[in-house]
Amino acid sequence: MKTASEHHEKKTKVVTFRVANQIYDQIEDTKAKTGLSNADLIKLGAGIAQEEIKAKLAELSGLDRRLAQLKVAIRQTQQELDRVIAQERKRRLAELDTEIEVFKLFDQGWALEAVSFKMGIPRETAYRYFQEWGDVRNNKQAVEQELLRECLTKHLDVLKKRRYWGGLPPGYPEYLEKVQEEIDYYEHLQSPSEIDDVRKAFLLTEYSSQIHPAKTKGKVDKST
Repeated sequence: MKTASEHHEKKTKVVTFRVANQIYDQIEDTKAKTGLSNADLIKLGAGIAQEEIKAKLAELSGLDRRLAQLKVAIRQTQQELDRVIAQERKRRLAELDTEIEVFKLFDQGWALEAVSFKMGIPRETAYRYFQEWGDVRNNKQAVEQELLRECLTKHLDVLKKRRYWGGLPPGYPEYLEKVQEEIDYYEHLQSPSEIDDVRKAFLLTEYSSQIHPAKTKGKVDKST
């Protein structure tokens, strides 16, 4: 039984010839550019097997075209990626500049509302920066005082809503009196640090998780 190699040798002949070095270089260059073999070039030069050569060239041309399209797509994707990276870098640098300026203001003793107005940022953003500033500066007392102030603000809003609803007909004088006493107590404080321990624990337990859950959970657990 003959092997595939033996069958191939039986059906083909080996052609050997010499060419000048310059011609050889041109042949190799043509092979590299077209993907044609020595046999293909001989057929092409002799004007035989034209359809076979044309089909092969068309296939190679199609591959080149698809490769060119792929290169364009890769280049466009890279350009878009570079644009997104540049935008993100610019955004992050602007954010860092804001953070540095905010930290400087907190270092100088500026209040939260003043920093929010000065920097043109929402109060919630300013408060987030304040918590980060407290962590970096290891100023737990200032952070806890500001948290308590935030809780107090929320509680006063709740009390004032209760006062409004309690004043509607038929009215509840005794309830309104207690609510007003509570409002007066908080509004006359010079600082959240003056709040008694019972009220302080209530405020932290009731409102701290609404302000910043991730940051305040430990403080609430400790207070309770």
